[in-house]
Amino acid sequence: MAGRPGDGCDDPRQTHPHWCGTCGAQQLFSANQCALLMIVPPCPRCQGTDWKSEADELTAPDYGEEWRP
Repeated sequence: MAGRPGDGCDDPRQTHPHWCGTCGAQQLFSANQCALLMIVPPCPRCQGTDWKSEADELTAPDYGEEWRP
């Protein structure tokens, strides 16, 4: 379970945000949407399907100015 809408998101809040891991767009989803979607919906901005949850956002590494490959 990936925690994405349509792919295992079990966030019980009535509405909660997911953000696109490709372009960063944020969208609110309802608990029913996340539970009932049969496929991961595409992002309305970039058509990506790499949705992230708030937990993903909090644990993502910060690639700021100080980060160098």
